[in-house]
Amino acid sequence: MRTASLSVAFLLISQTTLSDHTEIEEIVVREKHSAPEKIELSNNFESAPLDVAGLLKKIPGANVNSNGPITGIAQYRGLYGNRLSIHLDHSPALTGGPNSMDTPLSYTPPILMKKLSIERGIAPVSAGQETLGGHLDAELDRGNFRVNDDAALQIGLSSRFNSNSDGGSHGVKATLANRDHKVSALASLDEGNDSRIGGGDTIENTFYRRSRYDLSYGWQGMDNDLLLYFGKLDTRDTGTPALPMDIRFIDSDLVGVSGNSKLGDFTLSGKLSYSHVDHGMDNFSYRVPPMAMMDYRSNHATAHGFSWSLAASTPVNKGFFSFGLDGTDSTHNSEISNHNNALFLVHNFNDVERKIFGLFAEWKNPLGNWQFETGLRYNRVEADAGPVVASGLMGMMAASAATLENRFNSADRSLTDENIDAVFKAATDLGEDLNLVLAAGIKSRAPSYQERYLWLPMQSTGGLADGRNYIGNLGLDSETSHELNFGLNWSPGGAWLSPQVFYRRIDDYILGVASTDMTANMISNMMGGKPALMFDNVDAEMYGMDISYGYQLSEHFSLEGNLSYVRGENKTSNDNLYRIAPLNNRLALHYNREQLQLSVESVVYARQHRVAEYNEEEKSAGYGLVNLGGEYPFSGHLSLRAGVENLFNKRYQDHLAGYNRVRGGDIPTGER
Repeated sequence: MRTASLSVAFLLISQTTLSDHTEIEEIVVREKHSAPEKIELSNNFESAPLDVAGLLKKIPGANVNSNGPITGIAQYRGLYGNRLSIHLDHSPALTGGPNSMDTPLSYTPPILMKKLSIERGIAPVSAGQETLGGHLDAELDRGNFRVNDDAALQIGLSSRFNSNSDGGSHGVKATLANRDHKVSALASLDEGNDSRIGGGDTIENTFYRRSRYDLSYGWQGMDNDLLLYFGKLDTRDTGTPALPMDIRFIDSDLVGVSGNSKLGDFTLSGKLSYSHVDHGMDNFSYRVPPMAMMDYRSNHATAHGFSWSLAASTPVNKGFFSFGLDGTDSTHNSEISNHNNALFLVHNFNDVERKIFGLFAEWKNPLGNWQFETGLRYNRVEADAGPVVASGLMGMMAASAATLENRFNSADRSLTDENIDAVFKAATDLGEDLNLVLAAGIKSRAPSYQERYLWLPMQSTGGLADGRNYIGNLGLDSETSHELNFGLNWSPGGAWLSPQVFYRRIDDYILGVASTDMTANMISNMMGGKPALMFDNVDAEMYGMDISYGYQLSEHFSLEGNLSYVRGENKTSNDNLYRIAPLNNRLALHYNREQLQLSVESVVYARQHRVAEYNEEEKSAGYGLVNLGGEYPFSGHLSLRAGVENLFNKRYQDHLAGYNRVRGGDIPTGER
């Protein structure tokens, strides 16, 4: 639900050349139209969201599951969460919280972003380790090298203000660079109050405060380049109304190095990164506290992880052959306490470790009028968890928790999955303006640590936000997706049309099913009034289509849009899959004359009545919105951007938004 929101942004760019010559470079940031295989978005002049994940709505097939103002979970063709591979600056992202409050894309504030890219359709095996649902990469804007040896200092200042939450986003980007070296410093602050929805109502616990810092050094030679960076995320006092707790703090450190080098006919690349997350949350500091003192909860979670990759590429005939190896190693801890009861302690996750080692090979080669891509990947996933304990519980709850604790601690928790991914793509020209794209793939994903090691019924589910208690399953198998993709790219004259149709059959899809464990169900009933759901394997099917289209109406006017549809079914129980985006379309009319840019955008979502019965998902009604955006650069150094979201003050409910968990506000609990 939202009211009309006005956003205004100022961008100031200044450059000083540290030599006898003065040189001013104009920088224009707008959406980039790239090849159909990969779609890239930059922070364009239209009203930008607070959460980078919101930009996904501009990409055909993509959307976002929103659990809070900066807690958006990326969705692509109906798959989300751990099923999507998300990289930050080309390295795997680490999420520290068991409920994904620090979603991967929250580490890249829009005001500091350079671009957000997504592999359309089936991702190449070289893109990442577990890419069953697709692959995304978000990059910070660390400036550019210069074309000469003169050093120049470029400073960019940006400020945005929005009326919906009386909020603001402020950023500074400074880069000192010449042809060979560059040093960049970035900083941003986002903060705001609860969002208003019209009629004097607000959405409780949608306040936010996030700071992001980054310092980097880059070097480039004739056939070599190197990037070193250190970053920090500091999130404080931020609400997540769709989750059982709010964010007290997220303190994360990110360090990385990447480089490329030419050695004979081989191009070598390597990456190494490290992340550490310290995350606190509770259910009483920022929302109406529980009525019973025994229900006060604090959760302190920590995580750290390494990732690395080595790859080589060399020309073969008229194409390229690439091969490499990569690895990730992450450890998670989560402890739940009650400051009203010093004896209460639950090891939600204790030293849970997940390691992946991967090998891949990929070949791209033309044959006649066709372009082919084949790829093969092997992933070995090792998982383990330390013993758990629950103390300070009372009566039957204590006895039942002890039963689950003993069962978990006596089980074999050291588990290994060995998975194979394979991709085949083919493309050819059917005419001067028509291109055909065919793809088939087998993709796999091992269970997440929550799906395996959630030993006590809780809602630590990676952001599912359905209000149900879940319990893990040590016997889970890896998911395996068999996917077909068919696409056309048609560009006659000033128009373009790029439809893609896809079909997925996912064996051993992991979701919650009704638990038959009487002990787990008794605890779940005592905590939430409903029996538990247990993560289990089922067979699922997903199919749909997404279309990117546009037309240059005249010299100054153009149309641009995308349409997306996906259908998800649980074939084991003849149910629907949870939290699937409904049919939607975005169409924008752009006006561009000299320096002035204006746009009016129509956003239409159909109703979603195909909902998941297994977790009592509610149906949602369709709606339509109108947004306005514009930009005017006063000079090469200063530009003004402004936009209005929801121009006609439409009250609506986004099907992918979670259900309100905050009592005592204007939005009833349990309502989107």
